[in-house]
Amino acid sequence: MNLHIKILFFFGLFCCTNLIAKVSYFNNEIYTDSIRDTILTKSEINKIFTDNVLNEIGIQYPIFRIYSFSDKESKQYIIFTENVIKGNIEDEHSLKKNIKAFNISFLKDKQIKTNWTITDFIDETEKSISFWTRYLSLTDIDNDGYIDPIIVYGTKSLYGEDFEEGRVKILVYYLGKKIAIRHQNSTIDDGRHTQIDKTFFYLPTKLKKKVYNIILSLEENGHSLFNTETIEKIRKSLKN
Repeated sequence: MNLHIKILFFFGLFCCTNLIAKVSYFNNEIYTDSIRDTILTKSEINKIFTDNVLNEIGIQYPIFRIYSFSDKESKQYIIFTENVIKGNIEDEHSLKKNIKAFNISFLKDKQIKTNWTITDFIDETEKSISFWTRYLSLTDIDNDGYIDPIIVYGTKSLYGEDFEEGRVKILVYYLGKKIAIRHQNSTIDDGRHTQIDKTFFYLPTKLKKKVYNIILSLEENGHSLFNTETIEKIRKSLKN
């Protein structure tokens, strides 16, 4: 293999690895989600989100992260903010009592359109709440030209270790509608319970598969423990 062919080979390999960035598994089926989101740098945040813009949006807490994405509707931003009461906002061991996310877009006249928001806070049994962006998905999963945001966040309880007794929430935004899975962790079988919006089961199969894989990852990483019946209910819906 001469030098010219080697260069072409490695260039092609680089392009392929950037196009196929996320791979998920269900049974023996493999499907890919091409990454369409970008994490804004601090300089980009300062340039786009001036103090006036932040005030107009209604930002009250420190910004944890901002993502931008584009689909055939518009270019949009998701702003994750967290109210830190102890530690650093980037430290997963810090304590946070409130979270709020904003999905916004800028109109042609530079007006700000807020598409949706997320607001939550700890209760008397919890010590911290935060967005879990490692599970964030901002891709066009069903290939209809629109991004299908999936956002995950959770809490740490005052009881037990780490996330044993905390809450987990998975939010799917599909064609402008919010669909939620709300879960309570527990080391006791009867203490675990999950509420799944009925509309979840009418989502495209690829979207449900994505959520199913996120749930498996949550369990593998010790962030949640679902009852077997719940897992099987979601698994069976993937065959419909």
